[in-house]
Amino acid sequence: MKSWRALYESLVILMVVTYAILLVSAPTGHPLLTQTNLDRIDWAVIAFFAVEYMIRVVRSADKWRFVQRNWFDLVALIPINSTFRLARLIRVIRLIRIIKASPLLWNIVRSKQIQMMLVFATVVMVWSSAGIYFLENGVNGNIKNYGDALWWSIVTTTTVGYGDISPVSFGGRIIAAFLMMTGIGMIGTVTAALANHWVEYFQQKEPQTETASNRVHDELKRQAAGWLERVEELTDEEYRSLLLSMEVLRGQGGGPRE
Repeated sequence: MKSWRALYESLVILMVVTYAILLVSAPTGHPLLTQTNLDRIDWAVIAFFAVEYMIRVVRSADKWRFVQRNWFDLVALIPINSTFRLARLIRVIRLIRIIKASPLLWNIVRSKQIQMMLVFATVVMVWSSAGIYFLENGVNGNIKNYGDALWWSIVTTTTVGYGDISPVSFGGRIIAAFLMMTGIGMIGTVTAALANHWVEYFQQKEPQTETASNRVHDELKRQAAGWLERVEELTDEEYRSLLLSMEVLRGQGGGPRE
């Protein structure tokens, strides 16, 4: 069961990344990334969530209450043509809807810890990219616009260092040094928190099974203790039950399994 959940979460994460890339990529001059293909992807996403929404409605006990609570899902199903100004907004709503399809991703998005980390990382990268743009624009041929500066900031913060863009001014190098020193800890903290959410998500259902096992173990111990207190008065049947309980407890290592 865990393997299927992990596969499902992985597919949804890849779907989110793919749709986000298509959302921000402008289909200008690309042989495959055309507006027609983007519309086809939109229709495929709409069809998938329409089927998923209908299944949830059918399985719901109170259908009208379900519709009221999940109105956002209906908005994501609106088929607006790409020529409308609201098309990009509807695609953003669909992206949020895809994220909601993954309990893991939705919990991560709603996590206060992750939100604080991402806000801090965003502020640092926006500040550094703005600074590098004003310091390097006009003196560095590799930084022609703010997009180039933001790309350099992300690459430097994550300590990837492609080398395609590097600062030439003294102020730009100070910013680079700051990002290099803070990037390792900042990105490491974010990835550690994400990994922790991943592990906790797949372990959250284990305590229920473990609790049931503990209850059975404790009941056996209570029965065995009661029989031992009056061992001289036990009947043959109770004595056999005591021996069987002791064997079960002994097989469990004298305590509930971890």
